[in-house]
Amino acid sequence: MKTLMLLVSISVALIMVACSSEEHNITSPISSELDKGTGDVQIFPYKLYQTFPELKSAQVSWQNEKEGITVVVSDRSVSIATRYLLFAVLDYVNDKDATMAFLGDSKTGKYYLQGFTAEKIEAISIFSYDISISTDENTLPYPISQLFNYIGIKGWADGGSYVKVSAFPITSNTKQVFAELIASEENQLVFLGKPQSENFDFPKSRKLNLKDIKLFGFQQ
Repeated sequence: MKTLMLLVSISVALIMVACSSEEHNITSPISSELDKGTGDVQIFPYKLYQTFPELKSAQVSWQNEKEGITVVVSDRSVSIATRYLLFAVLDYVNDKDATMAFLGDSKTGKYYLQGFTAEKIEAISIFSYDISISTDENTLPYPISQLFNYIGIKGWADGGSYVKVSAFPITSNTKQVFAELIASEENQLVFLGKPQSENFDFPKSRKLNLKDIKLFGFQQ
């Protein structure tokens, strides 16, 4: 009888140890992933691969003013109640490089950008983001007139549903990257977050026949 009771006690103890071990194996990996991910998460102002359509209906003009230029954007086709945040891509005369700038609220209509001359700018394209879909309409993603540096590209390939890019090294102080997709159907900006290397790919939101790609980096 004593031998039977001893065997039962040992069996119960082994079952409890086994259950304890199983529970540890289930919960530990989740906890460690959360701990590891918490320090690595970078908060971006937009979701990954967010697209910004070109505001083709906007009329854009620019002129010299105080060591820079004043850019005027007007779009009568847009409802007064609609509020956009605007980005601008400035293409230079006889130069493949370009610069991107965050202009701010579409209600302003007039924007100052320091360090440019009107004569060196060939064209300015305007891209928009409908702020009504934002969780916080009063929070701007970047300072007004924030400039984004041009990032050179070694080559790119259109994979149909995605784009493959080989860029020049992205500096460590570049925190976010945008791509301007220049296509026969329409142009758009795509938010790429922070690519881990200079060779990367990203999906296209729709089928576009690409003619060129430009990259711009936000530095801090």
